[in-house]
Amino acid sequence: MSNIGSVQYSKGNSVGELKAVWIHADYGHGTGLAIGGQSTKFDGKYEIKYFDSNGSLLTVLDLEIIKNEQRYDLSWSKNGVVISIGIGVENFDILSAGFYDL
Repeated sequence: MSNIGSVQYSKGNSVGELKAVWIHADYGHGTGLAIGGQSTKFDGKYEIKYFDSNGSLLTVLDLEIIKNEQRYDLSWSKNGVVISIGIGVENFDILSAGFYDL
């Protein structure tokens, strides 16, 4: 399978910060750091930096997380163009999401 992945977000050390752990069928796995949301919840708009398993910067994306009843809708954009979409669920202060590259 290609073009699919999974990510888990946890709250960072300050308001508006999320830490990420991700895996992708084509790009391996790594971490991420999102800055921007002004809520103590997961929903909001962020700039996120994704790093590979060696800690090297892979990409910087815009991330939008929208709470929609029991689920979260996620979208990742680059230069204003949505490149991935996903759906997630919160459990024990972790947001877990699957996503698909467009």
